[in-house]
Amino acid sequence: MSEIIGTFELDHICNTFTTDENNMITNHTNWRGTAEGFGAVFGTLTFSPTHLSEMDEKLKGGEVRWTGNGFLEDGTSNAATGTGTWEKDESGHIWRTDTILEFNDGSKARSIGIIELATLKYSGTIYAID
Repeated sequence: MSEIIGTFELDHICNTFTTDENNMITNHTNWRGTAEGFGAVFGTLTFSPTHLSEMDEKLKGGEVRWTGNGFLEDGTSNAATGTGTWEKDESGHIWRTDTILEFNDGSKARSIGIIELATLKYSGTIYAID
C-alpha cells in the first residue's frame, strides 16, 4: 500500500433496492459520517445488479460503485466517485470493499473498507495513488 491520506467512519442510513424486468436487483446503501481530510461525508455505495435467485448467503462478492460528497469546516467541499469490489468475509457478517476513487479535482485514491452488518458501520482507510 502507499501513503495513508485518511480514514473514514460511516453509519448506515438506509438501503434502496431497484429491480428491472429480469429480476436483476441493485442495492443502493446510503451512509453518513466523517472522513479525515474530507470532513462530513454523505455517500451511496451501490452494489452491482444481482439476479433475485442469487441473493442469498451463497453470494460471495461482486462489483460496487461509491458516489459521495465531503464537506469541510472551512466551507469547501469535494465529490468523489469510483468503482471496485466487495467480498464477504468467512464470518458472513463482514463485507470488505476495495475501490479506486476519482475526486472532482482530478486526484485519485484507493479506499479499503469494512462493512460490519451487525453494527451497520462502514469504516476504512484511504490511500494515495501515485
